[in-house]
Order: sequence, then C-alpha cells, then structure tokens
Amino acid sequence: MNIKKTKQLILDSLKKKETCFKDLIDKIGEQKKAIEDKDEVRVLEIIKEKNTIIEIFHNHEGEVNARQQSLPPEEIQSLEQEGETLKASLERLLETIIRMEEECETEIGIKMKEVEKRIFGLQKGKKIGKGYGGFLKNRPLISRKV
Repeated sequence: MNIKKTKQLILDSLKKKETCFKDLIDKIGEQKKAIEDKDEVRVLEIIKEKNTIIEIFHNHEGEVNARQQSLPPEEIQSLEQEGETLKASLERLLETIIRMEEECETEIGIKMKEVEKRIFGLQKGKKIGKGYGGFLKNRPLISRKV
C-alpha cells in the first residue's frame, strides 16, 4: 500500500477516535443528568451506549496500530508532526472525559450514602418498633375479666 495513503488512513482513524471521544462526552453529560434525576434505568442504558462507543474507539485504535506497524520509522516521525494538533485535541478530550466520569462517580457515591443513611434509619426504626410491638402483641384484644 502507498505510504501516503497509509498515513492518510491513520489520520482519518485518529479523527474518528476524536469523534468517538466527543460522542462519549455527550453521553457522559446525559449520564450526569440521569444521575441528578435519579433515573437508574436511563443511567444503565447510557452505560451500554457508552460501552458501544468505547468498542468503536478500540476498533479505530487497532486500525491505527496495525497501519502504523507497516510504516518505516522516519514516516512515523513525519506522521507525529502532522498529527500534533490532533494529538493535543485527543488529550484534552480525554482529560475532559476523565474529569466528567470522576464527577459522576462522586455524585453516585453521595447518592449511595444518602440511601445508606435511609436504610440505617429504617433498620433502627424497625428495632425500636419491635420493642414496642412485642408488648402490644401479647395483650388480648378482649379482657377476660368481664
């Protein structure tokens, strides 16, 4: 295959990876909104959609790696110089994805702690209720002295 064509295919695959990152950022935004709305079903759907996007990303990454192997070292350096702006863009997008995922993780952790507190409160109330419930259950409904 022509070296110039191979380099162009690699750059095209890198642009597709950039598109995958942008799609992933959109999905994470949707996920964050679903977490705020406490819509667990939607969060799970979004996670499946994100996994599909990640699979597509890995396919593009495999293409880049396979094509890169066929290039001589001097062409790889030339390709690095051509793709410098694309590399910077991919790094910024990746940092954004990581930051957004960490925010989602933190928010989910906060929501889980709230649920934990409610469960603990219910368990505590149940124990207190049992203390009073045993006394009331042992009393007959109709007095036998009558």
